Amino acid sequence: MRPLITHDEIEMLKRDLDTLGEQNLVGIEAYEALHLLEMRRQTAKLEFIKRALEGKE
Repeated sequence: MRPLITHDEIEMLKRDLDTLGEQNLVGIEAYEALHLLEMRRQTAKLEFIKRALEGKE
């Protein structure tokens, strides 16, 4: 079961969609861009965790 969507996540999504709309990305292009942005955010989180764990050794 996935966690519930938070208000902050909705606000971030709205900001992302507004920004993509300013760049004339709509429909499937916006969806693909959101997917890439989320992958980038997850990668950044993992890199942060990796550096933190390496620092503890």
